[in-house]
Amino acid sequence: MTEVARPRFSDEEFGGFFYRSVSKDIEEANLLLDSFLQYLFINTPLKKKGTIHRLIAEVLKKYEVELDEKEVRLSKKYEKDLPETIVPDELLRYILDSILQYAVSTITPGGDMEFSTRSSRSQKDVSARQGVLRKDERYIKIKLLFTSKRKLGKQFEKSLIFQEAPLNLMLLRLVRKVVQKNQGIMELEKDEEQGRISISLWFPFERRGIVYYQPVDQFVN
Repeated sequence: MTEVARPRFSDEEFGGFFYRSVSKDIEEANLLLDSFLQYLFINTPLKKKGTIHRLIAEVLKKYEVELDEKEVRLSKKYEKDLPETIVPDELLRYILDSILQYAVSTITPGGDMEFSTRSSRSQKDVSARQGVLRKDERYIKIKLLFTSKRKLGKQFEKSLIFQEAPLNLMLLRLVRKVVQKNQGIMELEKDEEQGRISISLWFPFERRGIVYYQPVDQFVN
């Protein structure tokens, strides 16, 4: 409107002054409104939840092609409303990605794979080479179980799952160190008779109510 009105003033100098004044007021109003919208967004905290299941979904997506090529049957057993853990997201993503990388490289075609989660309270102090569980402390357990036997009629074909490459074992040792540094425990169990491997992770329960704020630039241009 100010642009159209500008040449209609008989006093050209006043028309220019009017245009500059109104344009400045519009810019200031826009700045105020943008700042107000940003204030609303950063003052609306969102409770952090579902992080573990979200990260598992991310790493599974990364290896989706390999799992499909090997015709791996995937299942999930998740605890509803699983609490958060104290482990930072990036470290937890690295741990989950590494154990899944190990599983994908080890499992034979046609194998079964299962992710499960649950929360529990330790009933007693447990000391082991890979870490410590303290009595009455709450923990989050993440378990990756995979079986590399295929049923062929009434017979079972035993895989080479337990003839692991040195690099695979080195990968698990690195992951274990990261788990330990974050007050967790990692256990690797093998059942040669059933052709089954399970990797269990225990991480301390997050007692605090963690919140986060969505990036302002997602909402304000």
